[in-house]
Amino acid sequence: MKKDTAWLTQTVVAHRGLHDNKTLPENSLGAFKNAIESGYGIEFDVWLTNDGELIVHHDPTLKRTCGQAIKTTSVDSSRLSDYKLMNTEYAIPTFRQTLDLVNGQVNLVIEIKPTRAVEATCSKIWEQLKDYKGNYCIESFDPNVVRWWAKNHPEVILGQLCDRYIFHKIMVRSFKQYRFVDFMAVCIRNLPNRYYQKLKSINKDILIIAWTIRTPDQLAIAKEWADNYIFETNLKNDGYIPAP
Repeated sequence: MKKDTAWLTQTVVAHRGLHDNKTLPENSLGAFKNAIESGYGIEFDVWLTNDGELIVHHDPTLKRTCGQAIKTTSVDSSRLSDYKLMNTEYAIPTFRQTLDLVNGQVNLVIEIKPTRAVEATCSKIWEQLKDYKGNYCIESFDPNVVRWWAKNHPEVILGQLCDRYIFHKIMVRSFKQYRFVDFMAVCIRNLPNRYYQKLKSINKDILIIAWTIRTPDQLAIAKEWADNYIFETNLKNDGYIPAP
């Protein structure tokens, strides 16, 4: 099936929204609105809670972002407004709130966090995405999540996230995940790399998306070796790049 992936390379993507982690925390509706107003694509992370709600959050616990030792999957979704991100007014948003806010205005890179509940998580995400009007793709570190989408919804643009850790690199390569995807989302610390150059020579249509670009040196590497990149700004780190 030939899919239109051209949009994946047309706009750089803001990691967890265009945030500063001071007044605009990552993976917040404020950071997403800021990215929309600036014309950037948005990357964000999705979990399924034990009570059946899809929420947008990165970490497996709320300790770093909300100061609470609660597993993300154990969040009581009826109390989401209580979980304030980084001492701001913004609370953890639901997946539905995020889709409703973006509403096709910019491109979305949706990361599904590794999970034992692959069927339940992916099925629920599809239920909310199937009528969405706008460009989006799915990516995950979890090969089982990637293969679920390849099997059940091959029409969806799909990516395999590739970490810099050796055990994950070995797993992705040994499982030959490139066979199932439209792009490889590669940690910038893995570039340049002959493996990904080889994949490009085997399949000219496969894209390499570099993550996460934070410094000028990383930006230079991404522009040379990747088809597009996901960047992050953060006022708490002086060495980070400004928004491109």
